Amino acid sequence: MLLFLFLLAFRPCLGYNVIRSEMYEAHNSHRRTWLVPELIESDELSKDAEEYAIHLSTLNIPDQILYETAVDRNVRVDHLDYPLSEPDNEFYTENICEFIKNECIYYWATEGAKSYAIEKERRTEVEQSLADKFSAITWKSTREMGVGWAPKDRSKRGGRKILVVRYNPAGNQPGEFEKNIEEPTFLEYFEMPTREDPDRWRNGSATLRYGLVDVQICIYLFVLTFPFIRKALRSYKGLHVKIIIE
Repeated sequence: MLLFLFLLAFRPCLGYNVIRSEMYEAHNSHRRTWLVPELIESDELSKDAEEYAIHLSTLNIPDQILYETAVDRNVRVDHLDYPLSEPDNEFYTENICEFIKNECIYYWATEGAKSYAIEKERRTEVEQSLADKFSAITWKSTREMGVGWAPKDRSKRGGRKILVVRYNPAGNQPGEFEKNIEEPTFLEYFEMPTREDPDRWRNGSATLRYGLVDVQICIYLFVLTFPFIRKALRSYKGLHVKIIIE
């Protein structure tokens, strides 16, 4: 019972990693479908991605049309107001989005694939951006990724968040698309998962109110629960000794 209360109390502290782990699973679910190697987590890339997400939250960028809103309106959008950290970076590719529901990877995989299927010369700026995001998450030779996010406005609990994902080795390299997006005709008959499939693409943190980590609250909860944990451990130790003696 005490363990349950402890885990319940610390749920806010776990929210950040819950969303991160779901981002990894969404990426690798997509890559398994496209028959390319899964990505492993890079702590260094994640740390840098989180720092850049925090930086973006200070720029007062206007609210973007959320992906789920775009789907409801039957329009195609991307969050072009967010600048890439280093557009010509040779070490990693970078995807950025703004979200409330955890649907960024789903949108990049579906609307991005549709945009990628359009001839490059005919793509709009939004379609080119989404095509780049799709090829980044699908790039065969990429081996690791880092995920970082930050609340856009810390005063709004459960509000918008900024996601930064980095991929290494860098994808979207000129002259290498043919061998990394091996089968472009795949786009013509590939059946995207339906939006009603919760097990594959949706997740519990889509509306997770505890996604915002408050370190002070975590410390306060730890101070409150520590005496109970210590008492429980002492009781267990005493019971264990008694059983041995008997």
